[in-house]
Amino acid sequence: MQLSPCSLGYDIGLLTDAGCPNVADPGSKLILLAHQNNISIVPLIGPSSILISIMSSGLNGNKFAFNGYLTHDKKLLKKEIIKYENYSKKFNQSQIFIETPYRCQNLYNEFMQILNKDTFLGISSKLFTDDQLIKTLQVKEWKKIKPNLKKSPTVFIIDSNKIIF
Repeated sequence: MQLSPCSLGYDIGLLTDAGCPNVADPGSKLILLAHQNNISIVPLIGPSSILISIMSSGLNGNKFAFNGYLTHDKKLLKKEIIKYENYSKKFNQSQIFIETPYRCQNLYNEFMQILNKDTFLGISSKLFTDDQLIKTLQVKEWKKIKPNLKKSPTVFIIDSNKIIF
């Protein structure tokens, strides 16, 4: 990894799609290398699927944790989902996850099997497209809808503390 154009006085940029460099997207190594070489960093925020998802979810946006990707190990996945649902309850904190598009339907199915029926699940999928989905419901309501998330970039948010008005 080289930053030689910067040492010659050229500006360079690091772009990601529907995200922000180093926030659930690549970039940390390049950014750290720039810091180590005393190269100025100027962040220019674009649309971040994570922030847009929490903003539009109706779930706790004052206290939340971004957890990235859940394990792909089926034996450990159930334990992780239960752990994060408990964190939501214990810390009054929304829990945010992302998944690669080809695994989103499977993760949704796991949430339906594991999460408490009263836990809220926010789903933001295919953001910035004509067929985007931004919806938050309790698990028991999601089970009636069964969205198609196959090959869809998706952010999931769980919150077990919300009260229905």
